Amino acid sequence: MDDKDKEEVGKVAGGVAGAMSGARFGQFAIPIPVVGPFVGAVAGGVVGSEVGKRLGKALINAGNAFVDTMRTEPEAAPAAE
Repeated sequence: MDDKDKEEVGKVAGGVAGAMSGARFGQFAIPIPVVGPFVGAVAGGVVGSEVGKRLGKALINAGNAFVDTMRTEPEAAPAAE
């Protein structure tokens, strides 16, 4: 998986998470029934997708490094004398 694919995955995941949390915050901040959640979802989606592009790539790289570490055989410990 190249960096562009990692950014796209993070962008989508961040956008969805941002829209959901933004809608919840918008409902609280703007107490108009449809307007608050809509404005919050749009703003949260934009912010979430931008953050997700950067954070998603880092999380995928970290996950891959962890899995690669777990796949390698441990080195033999030196014998105690």
